[in-house]
Amino acid sequence: MPKSTSPNLDMTNLEDLNQVLYHPPLLTSQKANWNNIFLAHYQHPGSETCEHTMQQLTLEIMDVNSWTHHERRMGGNHLSYRMGGGEITLCPAHTSHWTSWEETISFTILTFQSPFFEKIADEILDSQQIEFVQKWKIFDPLIQNVVNALKVDLKAGCPAGRLYGESFGTALAVHLIKNFSVSKYFFPEYYDGLPKYKLKQVIDYIEANLSEDIKLVDLANTAGISCYYFCRLFKQSLQMTPHQYVIYRRVELAKQLLKQLDFSIADVAIMCGFAHQSHLSRHFQRLVGMSPKKFRNY
Repeated sequence: MPKSTSPNLDMTNLEDLNQVLYHPPLLTSQKANWNNIFLAHYQHPGSETCEHTMQQLTLEIMDVNSWTHHERRMGGNHLSYRMGGGEITLCPAHTSHWTSWEETISFTILTFQSPFFEKIADEILDSQQIEFVQKWKIFDPLIQNVVNALKVDLKAGCPAGRLYGESFGTALAVHLIKNFSVSKYFFPEYYDGLPKYKLKQVIDYIEANLSEDIKLVDLANTAGISCYYFCRLFKQSLQMTPHQYVIYRRVELAKQLLKQLDFSIADVAIMCGFAHQSHLSRHFQRLVGMSPKKFRNY
């Protein structure tokens, strides 16, 4: 009788996730369509997974107020201890994994596609491969803060589109390479921002596509640089991140369109690239200091 093999799971596929986590997630990034990263947030009763491997590098991030005794096999390691308080576990792609836990816990799974790390290595580090090893008992405020920001964005319906999640995902991928890869890499720094002609090309692209779901990779390609350096140089140039600038320009466009009474506020929201009227209203109130309706009648 042939020996059974552990399933090799695509952790961005909900059917594959259901093979190890039978309770459905409370929140996922499936509809956000972020490139290279995927998030799923759970509140899951005590359970035991099957032995499996994962196609992507996977972070498991416990909520700060969740605790449980758990057992885990990951690669050649067997772990048994009380886990919680924001602890993070890093499981590299294609690593054998099994875990069980006793109490209901809240946690987030965040996965990264392997070619994402390889592209960063090739573009920035002149290296062909990034290697990770399994790690546990990681307490990293930056990872916690980024994951919390991504969850808030998903709950709000991703008002900035894919640009917000992809920017945070790129920053987090670089953080993992710097701090948790086998070799500690040095990322060169640049402080002068984007050249003026490249900044103009990017701004022109944004202006022409405000009503669209702008992707980080499209902006970086317009500037002819990697996503990582684009985010850093853009912020140095304009003192705001790409997604903050896009929101700002969408609100400025909305201010113009609101003075044209032919358009409803809901129409203006869609024309400016917001998912719906409430997204426009929230950012309009924050940046202008009044609601779109009050601004129209001002």
